[in-house]
Amino acid sequence: MEPDQALGQALRSWRTKRKWSQTTLALRADVDRNYISLIELGRNSPSLRTIFRLCDALDIAPSELMKDIERRLRI
Repeated sequence: MEPDQALGQALRSWRTKRKWSQTTLALRADVDRNYISLIELGRNSPSLRTIFRLCDALDIAPSELMKDIERRLRI
């Protein structure tokens, strides 16, 4: 698995834990819904600034997201 795919899976997991749609997360993070979709599909690699905005919207520390990504990469 590639890091972009792991990021996408982790982001989708955190979003669905909150029962949010991609639109909800996009509005909270002030990004386009289509961009969320592309990240979740592993087709787009967000900037560090965007990762922080997504984590802020999800109310998680960026380190939590990174740990999730690392765990997925080890599997």
